[in-house]
Amino acid sequence: MPITAQLKKWLIEKAGVKEDATDDECRKAAGDAVVDGKLTVEKLAELTSDPEAKEADVFAAKLDAIAAGLGKLTETLVKEKTSDKEAEEKKKEVEEAAVKTKKDAEEKATKEAEEKAQKEKSQPSLTELSKMIARMGGTPDGVDGDKRIDVRVKEAAERYDDTKSVMTYPAHNKSGRTHPLAGRPVTDFTERSRIVNTPSQRDMAVCGSFAKFLCATAQRGGSRTFGFQSLPQHDKELLHYAMEKMEWGGASDGGDFADICNRRLTSMEQKQLIDDATSGGLEAAPIVFDDQVIQAPLLNGELFPLVNVIPLDRGRRVEGVSTGTVTGSWGGVDDTAITLFTTTAYVTAFDTTIYRWEGAIRIGLDFLSDTPIDFGQHITAQYGERLLEDLDDVVAAGNGTDRPQGVINATGITTVAWGGATSIGNYESLRFSVTKQEHGAAVKASSVFCGTETSYMRARALPVGAADARRLGGMDYDSYSWMERPYKINATLANTQIFYAVLARYRMYRRRGLFMRTSTEGDTLIRRNELLMIAMCRYGGQMERGAAAAVTTTAPA
Repeated sequence: MPITAQLKKWLIEKAGVKEDATDDECRKAAGDAVVDGKLTVEKLAELTSDPEAKEADVFAAKLDAIAAGLGKLTETLVKEKTSDKEAEEKKKEVEEAAVKTKKDAEEKATKEAEEKAQKEKSQPSLTELSKMIARMGGTPDGVDGDKRIDVRVKEAAERYDDTKSVMTYPAHNKSGRTHPLAGRPVTDFTERSRIVNTPSQRDMAVCGSFAKFLCATAQRGGSRTFGFQSLPQHDKELLHYAMEKMEWGGASDGGDFADICNRRLTSMEQKQLIDDATSGGLEAAPIVFDDQVIQAPLLNGELFPLVNVIPLDRGRRVEGVSTGTVTGSWGGVDDTAITLFTTTAYVTAFDTTIYRWEGAIRIGLDFLSDTPIDFGQHITAQYGERLLEDLDDVVAAGNGTDRPQGVINATGITTVAWGGATSIGNYESLRFSVTKQEHGAAVKASSVFCGTETSYMRARALPVGAADARRLGGMDYDSYSWMERPYKINATLANTQIFYAVLARYRMYRRRGLFMRTSTEGDTLIRRNELLMIAMCRYGGQMERGAAAAVTTTAPA
């Protein structure tokens, strides 16, 4: 929209625009006047019409008049001072000059009109502008009655959802039983009992950017400045958002004292985090990043999930029975008595002792208060994994004295002599020492080999022949299977010990699942300012039938 002198004069008189107002301020005032109804579109078109176009028309008319006057004057002069022929030539020259002048004026006016039309075409008309503003709800009221439209670009963090939900305990634990705290919020077990929330999409995005920053810093010799500069712009914006608006925890000086706990960083701490190369500010980290704890893996779930677990409500000893198999015979004739089956040793005791598994740890209350990590839940999860590993160990090699009896020490199992060598024949002897009837349809899926990682490697390394390096079992080492059976790994066994068993024939009694208790009472705990956590459970177990397992203790060491 062109700002003409007459439009600006109208705006100064009618719309209160200052005399030194810029063209943009005049355009905005004109748009407001159109929206408010003070200025009609027709009036605006009149005020913005180009006065230069009219001036060009007037100028052209004046030139025509001048040309006509010059023609008459020339005729008079020529008649007086020259011959008729010369007068005619002079007249022709004057007419050509007048035509040329008029043509130049017309071309100039046409060019200016085209430029004006092109400029108006590139901008929305006032009618279209008013409609667009109306569709947007009009210009918003600003400070002191001023009306303005503000445009803001979203920052990187706003692209991610910040919705969080309370983390709750699952309905069932790992063993499939109802969780005692099912549906209750997970807390950090500190005195404040901070409820743990699931991380939002924004939290995870910040974690990813912070991890990239740490990796880039490590790759550049510990220089955090170059590590930060090497990140994409999106990750830089997320880090700036975390430093300015998120809560952090850690030590600002790189020491053991955590002086940053669930608060935002100061401007100096923000500088130390990225720019300072000596302060150790890198030890501080966002809370959402530190909540993700790294722990050493424990091998579990190899054997225990396959055994027959029977829950118990009470008691510390289980007394059961085991029976043999009755017999029959052919060839009976009249007047001949049927052979009576002897019941000697037909019924035998199947007694199982319940043993207690336990663990305890003391934790400083100041540590729990300062650390941003949900350390109580972390320890509880670790005890659960440790229990699963120990249950695998007792199923494999429990001594039956202070813990459940394992397959290796079971009574009545078949022992196979290997003679210190690994061969396909030895594995076949171990496998077929457990007869087919022991592999019933309901228990066949639980039949496995079990040994150490070294024993498994030796089995899979058996060659096709002395001059043929191809492997008998193929090259799918990650399958952990052998002779169409899973090959389970247990580190408590020696390399000389390998067994094959139908683990569904192993009966495990669970008197009580994993139970956690905490206490801060007592003279010692109070004086030490510590929290005591105790883990406890009770299990008992043994093989139901010795015939369902075969063992060798003479494999290669």
